[in-house]
Parts: sequence; C-alpha cells; structure tokens
Amino acid sequence: MKKALFIIVITVLIILSGLLIWLRYGVDQEQIQSILADALGPDYIVEINTARISPLKRAVSIGHMTISSSSDDRIIFRTDTLHISGINPSVIFRENLILSKVNMDVFTIDWDTSLFSGDEESGDDTSLKKLKIQSLDLTNGTIIARKEGGESNRINTLNLNAGLSFEFMGEPDSPNSQYRIAIDSLGFLFSEDRYRFSLSGFNFEHQDSLLTLSSMKLTPVGGYFPFMSSLEFEANMFEMEIANFTASGIDAAAYHNQKIIKAQSLDFDAFRIHVAKDKQLPEKPDKKNPTLLNKSIQKLPFAIQLDSLFFRNTSIQYSEQDENGTRPGTISFMNSTIQIRDINSLSPLPANLIAVTYLQNHSELNTELNFTLDDGPFHMTGSGNLQPFDLKELNAIFMDLEGIEIVSGLVHELDFHFEMMDDTSSGSMHLVYENLQMELIDRDDYDTSISNSIKSLITNKVVLGSENLADSNNEVRTGDIDHVRNPESSFFQHLWHSLRSGIYDIALLL
Repeated sequence: MKKALFIIVITVLIILSGLLIWLRYGVDQEQIQSILADALGPDYIVEINTARISPLKRAVSIGHMTISSSSDDRIIFRTDTLHISGINPSVIFRENLILSKVNMDVFTIDWDTSLFSGDEESGDDTSLKKLKIQSLDLTNGTIIARKEGGESNRINTLNLNAGLSFEFMGEPDSPNSQYRIAIDSLGFLFSEDRYRFSLSGFNFEHQDSLLTLSSMKLTPVGGYFPFMSSLEFEANMFEMEIANFTASGIDAAAYHNQKIIKAQSLDFDAFRIHVAKDKQLPEKPDKKNPTLLNKSIQKLPFAIQLDSLFFRNTSIQYSEQDENGTRPGTISFMNSTIQIRDINSLSPLPANLIAVTYLQNHSELNTELNFTLDDGPFHMTGSGNLQPFDLKELNAIFMDLEGIEIVSGLVHELDFHFEMMDDTSSGSMHLVYENLQMELIDRDDYDTSISNSIKSLITNKVVLGSENLADSNNEVRTGDIDHVRNPESSFFQHLWHSLRSGIYDIALLL
C-alpha cells in the first residue's frame, strides 16, 4: 500500500510539473502522458485520453487515465475523470504539495502487494514534507486487494469527502510532525456487497492526540434474511451503530514504534450492536475452534493498552436461528452503561468491567467482571444480580430457539458469583422464583399439539420445580456453577453455559 501511495503522489506531482511546463512552453495530452510514464519507469504503462489545463483556475483535468503493469498488462489504476484545482506552482519546489480540491470519479485501484514486495522501502521516499488537500472528493470507486494473484478483498461504491493535512519533520511520529484528517463522509460496500459501511464527522488531530467521530454504521444490506440467504456457510451477521465517539490521549508513536494501540480513554455516547447466527447453514469445512478472550486478543497484530472504555446508551442483542427453527430468537441487553478499565494485553493484571443494563429491556441487571488479557492462563471472576423479573420476557428467545413458551413465572432475586480458569468455571447461584409454568410449542406457528401438551404436563410436574421460595427456616435452594467448556464453544457461550449450569441446578428436579 505504501507503493500505491507513492505512485499516486508521483502522479499528482508529475501532473503539476506538466502544468508548470505548459504555462511556460505549452504542453498537450501526449506530452503529459509521456512525462508521467517516464517518471513511473518501465514497470508501468500510462494512457491518457484527454487532458486540459486551466491556468487562471490553477487546475488540471484528465479524462480516462489508466496505469497498467507492464509485466502482465494488468490495469492497476484507472479513472474516468481526475480534476485538481487550487494549485500553487511555487510550493512544489519547497517539497510541499498544497491543493484546494481533488476530484476523482469512477475509478478502480487493483493492487497486488506480492508483485512489489522487493522494493517497498526503496520506493517510499518521495521527499514530501507537507501535503495538504482542502477537499478530497472520491466517487464511485472500487478498490481490489490481491494476494499472490488472487483477490483477497474488495470494496465497491466507494464515496469519500475529506480534508487532509500532513507535515512531516524527521520520523512520521516525531514531536515535530503534525497531521490532521477530517472526513465529512465515507461510505462503501464490502464482503461481496453484503455490508454497507458509512461514517461521518471523523476528525483526528495528531497534535492534540484526539479523535472524534459523529456517526459510524455497519449495516447488512437488505437485513437478516437476504444476508443469510447469500451465505454458503454459517457466519455471524453484524449490525452496529456508533454516535458521538471520542478517543483522547492517543499515543501515535506507541503504534509506530512498538505496534501498541495506546490511549487514555474511549468514550461512546451511544452504541448499538446486533449479532445474529443462522445454525441452519453448514459450518465451514476448515473452521477452527474458537478461543478464549485473551487468546483472541493475543492473535491481533498489535498490543492494546487502554486506560478506560465508557459506553452510554448502549444496546446489545444476540439472535440465533435453530437448525429446525423458522425465525431467530433474540436476547437483548438494553439501555446499558458499561465501563471497562485497565485494558492491557501485555500485563497479567486484570481488566475491570462494571455494567448496568436491562435484560430484555425489562429488569435491571448489574454485573462486575475482572479478567486477564495477557498470554498466560485466562482468569476471570464475576458477580451480578438481577432485579425482579417476569420470566415471560424470555419468550422472545425461547419460543423460536427452543420451542418453549413460558406461561408464567416471576424471579424475585437472582445473585451469582463465579470464577473461570481457562476452560473450567465454578461458583454459586442464588435464585428465588415462583409459579414457573411452561409449554412446548411448534416453532412454526406457536401452536400446542396434543403430544406437546402431554410433554408440557410431564415437564412441569416432574422435571421443573415450579418455585424456589424460602422454607420455614427462611432458606432457599442454592445452585452450583460447574461447567467445562466444549472446545467448539465461544467465550460468550462458555460464560452463558456456566451461569446456566447454576440455574439448572436449582430449577431442574431430575
């Protein structure tokens, strides 16, 4: 990608140089094409259909330009139109490039990094000390990334409106270097056009170590059913929205020098995420078993050191469609406030999470977790409590996922404490409830057949304890949390199954 940036910068510089030559001697489209081809060297072929220079506007316009690789005649860059305006010719000779506007429409960048791995570093020195583009407007773009000749990633319908300002003095992250990126809007499609990504109001000030973002959205195109029908194998569907995000105390040098994402605080004024899975789809043949949280963090190409994360106005939803289900069942944690401190993947000291949320947007759930993120054994301790809760609120997930309808049931108290060491969890559950009744139903139309009615009667009378209230000694039954993770279970499944083991120990009579 550095090589690609180098080619783009050289292209702009040569176009500007052509403008200067034209102002003094006169130059046509063929001469601009020849100058650009000579500058890029024999590895590239340049073709330009039209070129027009406007001296009074200090602008140059190029129509239908392509840059091809001479080794295989593959087009690596093309655009229908490229327009540059607000050029100050004198700044070029001071190793500065300052432009008012750059507009590029209907363009494609098709890049294979393996073809240029040998001279990546040697081609990175453009001697450019200052780059400033007041308005960068890209429309209808396609960017293709290839690896060893095969397409690895593609984004389509790229639209970008931004402003850039870079001033390099010595190393890119030295105290004297300054840069600012302001993106008014950015949007594109990716993952074979299944997802649409968009953001607005992005600003990063290197000097202030501050990043702000007004809005960011990740949206499955068409929604749940079109997304799932486009998949060949089982995969999670993500839908996410962020509003008014601020990251302060960003240490850019830590990433440049040590590959560490380091910041003082990340603050989300509003955050929403929905994850969905369709278990009717087959798993990938080469699917690898999931790992625990710290092992997943350790696989990242960088370390993480964050003093705090703060989420307000947060909603988290998980949906799953069973192998025999018609619709996905959904569990939700709404109106949440979550704070996480001391997130450090290089330290054995635990991070701390405190969350206040509303289970199914109905009852307050308070949770505190402490967990390690380093490369040692995973260790987590946790505790929580739930305010009085109507169990019928769980039908949003049980009816479609399990074929169970809770007819009645009220939780008066729920408290839990647990400890997790790698794949093993232990602890205790305190659950006080009454009047628990359920029915087995058809997941297609929610009807209860005669056979399901008989099974429901047996379940309510023989399998389930309808209540766990205090006896004459003011004691209730306590459940043991005792679970060993299945290697195919994710971390969050392991966490849920651990808590579920305590509930089963109380509620099941068998």
